[in-house]
Amino acid sequence: MIRVLLHIATIVVATALSLGGGLLVALELGSAAHGWLVAAAVCTPLVVMGPVLVGALAGYYDHRSSPESQRSLFRVSAVVAAVDVVAAVVFVLTALSAQAPLWVPVVLVVGAAVLLAVARPLGALFRRSEPPITDQGDDVPGTGLVRRGVRSIATTFVIAAVVCTIGVTILADFADRGGALLQVVLLGGQLTFTATAMAAIVVALPLNRALRDSGGRDIGRLRRYAKVVLRGKELPLDEADRAGAVRYARIVPLALQFQLVFTGLLYVAIAFQFVSSAVRGDLGLLPVVVVLAWAIPLSVRRIGRARRYAEQHRPT
Repeated sequence: MIRVLLHIATIVVATALSLGGGLLVALELGSAAHGWLVAAAVCTPLVVMGPVLVGALAGYYDHRSSPESQRSLFRVSAVVAAVDVVAAVVFVLTALSAQAPLWVPVVLVVGAAVLLAVARPLGALFRRSEPPITDQGDDVPGTGLVRRGVRSIATTFVIAAVVCTIGVTILADFADRGGALLQVVLLGGQLTFTATAMAAIVVALPLNRALRDSGGRDIGRLRRYAKVVLRGKELPLDEADRAGAVRYARIVPLALQFQLVFTGLLYVAIAFQFVSSAVRGDLGLLPVVVVLAWAIPLSVRRIGRARRYAEQHRPT
């Protein structure tokens, strides 16, 4: 329960910092040249979410487990640090363009530096709070978890649909019977499918944890498993890694199936948003077909490869 609350707190704090930074840029740097203002607005969430990514990797995987894991975390940290340096330059130049007070770029730059400095230690603290990996044996999450997951997703859809229907009914009294009412209906559909997509992520968390534990929480080892199991590459594996790869191959098809469910639900929500934009006359590019045409066949192929690998290397 505490770990769930920490996840929620991280999301809330990161969102609040992003919104606060964006508000600061809008209020204090709004008179800057348009190009610099846009650049500062883009950099604001990056200097918040970059450290969140570093902290998440440090907390979710044990970078001490192998040199490859150490290199992975170092590369991500280096990229985030480079983004922060670029963002610092953008903030300073934008402040000069807007003739803003000195404290504005100082707050933005120092805040970004502090977030990056504390990200890895906080992630390590979170990782140390995890229970040790127990003897996994031959059991893997199976049909019971799938049934519970499907029920949870279906229940979320029903609840979200009921709530959004009530909201649409209430708002309909304030909207005319033309475009405004249609916008409200489309918004209700978008929110319903977005909430259901989030439920698909939540119910897949046990599978993601099982996948991580199959590689000893070593991101380098998990990457080797993915290359061997999902891409069909021939890599040397010792006896322990072969057993871990088989367990990975037995779990990953379920994880990929839930990932497909999430992707489908999310893009249905995006489709509602696209139609809403089209009704307003702001017709944009809808990447649903292109992305799904690439993602679905790729995931299906990988599911098939994982199942074949698990079958071929099943202990006798």
